[in-house]
Amino acid sequence: MNKILIIIFRTIGIIVLLVLPFFPITENFFPPEEQVDNQTFGTYVAICIGIVAIGTGLIFTLKKSNPISGWLFFAIGMTAIFPLHLGPPRMDGSLLTFAIIEQFRYGLLLLATLLLFFGGLNVLTPIRGVQPKTFFAILIVTILFNLWDNYSSFMLSSEMKNWVAEGKSPNDFSVQFNFQITWRTLARIGLYLTEIILTFILLKQLEIKKWQLISLSAFCIIGIIFCILCLLDNFENFYFPFMVPAIALAPAYWLGIALLTNKKVDRG
Repeated sequence: MNKILIIIFRTIGIIVLLVLPFFPITENFFPPEEQVDNQTFGTYVAICIGIVAIGTGLIFTLKKSNPISGWLFFAIGMTAIFPLHLGPPRMDGSLLTFAIIEQFRYGLLLLATLLLFFGGLNVLTPIRGVQPKTFFAILIVTILFNLWDNYSSFMLSSEMKNWVAEGKSPNDFSVQFNFQITWRTLARIGLYLTEIILTFILLKQLEIKKWQLISLSAFCIIGIIFCILCLLDNFENFYFPFMVPAIALAPAYWLGIALLTNKKVDRG
């Protein structure tokens, strides 16, 4: 009976962890029509820290192994909580008023990108042979694309200041500014591709199970398809959810949960 209860508890706990960063808990405090502003930002951050504390405490009770890559990937999800629920990025004149909030958003996405790099590097090491070197090259290109993507977004408020200084209307910024949407789409696609590769390698290392590879790869393939559709539609549709950076990083977070909660997979 105790064993059954433990299995039930673990199953529920893992499900909670899987959805925790993406479940709109903060909307109970900040309705969608009331986007986080300078007055409520501190409260929002405090709530997110509380969610992170719950998630971290829960993973400690459920973990069966202790790989560094697992913790780094898990940290991606805990980091992505903060930017994910801030609402859509501000692209009109309000960007100047709420520049700190938007820089906070992209600063944490930069951190999440670096966590993916170090976690991926840990999985790929030692890098010997053609295939590992090819996978490492894909990781590097993906990380560079996403560092550029998030840093350029981090600097958008400065770009808008220069725009306004030239006598242009801030409300025309998002219409006329070149956002390099092709490169940004490739950055998201790179995330999904990298996550498929890392999952495949971890299966070969007997760190995850086949059904986890299939599930995560299916999510990533759907994400890639939606990214392509979004680009072909000139970002008019298909942006949500798979083009959202925090969602594109979700498979890495789920991979971290798998690594921490799995036992070593038997070769049989």
